Amino acid sequence: MITLYQWDTHGIYFGSVEVDEHGPLPMRSTPTAPPELVGTEVARWTGQGWEVLPAAPEREPVPAPDWPALIAARRFLAETGGAVVEGLTVNTERDSQSLLTGAAFAASLDPDYRIKWKTASGFVELTGDQVIALATAVRAHVQACFDREAELLSAVADGSITVEMLEQGWP
Repeated sequence: MITLYQWDTHGIYFGSVEVDEHGPLPMRSTPTAPPELVGTEVARWTGQGWEVLPAAPEREPVPAPDWPALIAARRFLAETGGAVVEGLTVNTERDSQSLLTGAAFAASLDPDYRIKWKTASGFVELTGDQVIALATAVRAHVQACFDREAELLSAVADGSITVEMLEQGWP
């Protein structure tokens, strides 16, 4: 067993740990002991050795996340990441949404309309009613993504947003 002395992301010593000398070594650690400290002094690892500072340096405040941009980016991923409709995995990227909307419009004009539509597992033949149902389901998926974005923006406004919420509740 050996003793390793650890520092944080700013190089400030925060403690030691005993590890097996043949095992993995923790990040930001050295076998070189820091100097003795008194009062408010702290030790900072320089990469070559320890230096003594009279006190911990002032840390720059961490800027608040740009929640609206993070939420919009996450919504876009959910919106365009595809959907499963009636067992078919369909593309929901913007171009595909547009093509499906056009096909649904054509199907609404022609009761005998039939198309071959490409899914993740290959082409399927769809009747006009199935095209309209598929377009309706994809539109509902997209709307659910925007609804979730709106919910998260409300959480930002009332201060209840958390990092975990960013990954929860998407269709």
